[in-house]
Amino acid sequence: MERLKFIGKRLIYLVIMLFGVATLVFILTKMIPGDPVVANLSQRALSDPEIVAAYKAKYGLDQPILIQYLYYMKNLLSFDLGTSIRTNTPVLEELARCYPATIELALFSIIVATIFGILFGVISAVRRNSIADQAVRAISVVGVSIPSFWFALLALFLFYFKLRVMPGPGRLSNSFSAPAAVTGLYVIDSLLEGDIPKAIDAFRHLVLPGCVLASFTMGLITRTTRSNLLDVLSTDYIRTARAKGLGKTALILRHALGNALIPVLTVIGLGLGNLLGGMVLVETIFSWPGVGQFAYQSVLSADFPSIIGVALLIALNYMVINTVVDILYGIIDPRVRCN
Repeated sequence: MERLKFIGKRLIYLVIMLFGVATLVFILTKMIPGDPVVANLSQRALSDPEIVAAYKAKYGLDQPILIQYLYYMKNLLSFDLGTSIRTNTPVLEELARCYPATIELALFSIIVATIFGILFGVISAVRRNSIADQAVRAISVVGVSIPSFWFALLALFLFYFKLRVMPGPGRLSNSFSAPAAVTGLYVIDSLLEGDIPKAIDAFRHLVLPGCVLASFTMGLITRTTRSNLLDVLSTDYIRTARAKGLGKTALILRHALGNALIPVLTVIGLGLGNLLGGMVLVETIFSWPGVGQFAYQSVLSADFPSIIGVALLIALNYMVINTVVDILYGIIDPRVRCN
């Protein structure tokens, strides 16, 4: 009962935050400089007042701000994000088209970051002040510090242009057609089709952009794992277990690592939220048709419905992930449920 009450409280907080974020996003989009009419109509059309008036009426731009807000909230409650000014397509359809590409890239990146981040963090903590520790710490600092767009260009130049060991930009090579959309994830959809070569090609296209995006989160996970594991290894119950003759591997895996990884959940959750928001520069460099590219094109054309849709999607990603992490905290550590 206590656990259900804790989860219910977090879900109520999520709904309240969604309402607040939706309101804030609407206000901020109205403060963005630029006129969507000027951005999307030709000079000839702009010179015709009837065309301009019809365009404003079509997208509700001729209404007072308060009326626009009320229509906006009403549409949100019915899952209607409006129509893209740039493509004349419902924003929800546009997001449904590009979001799976971002999900596939984000999941691959966070898996790579989590596996290697925890592994490097454990090695660094267990071999504290050794050469391995210094090397891992240097790798984590580089991963956190290196600009993602520069790392992306470097990876493309080295592994695609020079060494020719990895495929170029895009989700698939030109010799393959896109698989039938089931999940929207090319690797999984290709496997469902039974086309193993296409699945391998889709996976190979994930590697470069995925590793580039994983570098930052991996560095954070490594440093967080190392720091927390060192703190746990200095506690009394670990010293007692060591004094009783418990082996080093069992001590780390069975007693220390579980407690050390609890704060790492937050880093993983924030990293996943950041990746699901779409990394504009990296997606552009690798021609990855995800949320980042869609957001960039929407901003260029002052496409306010699309900008609002992307902002809400990113905010929803963070809030849902943080809520899930919060609930996991309560499940793993009962002390959290007291708050």
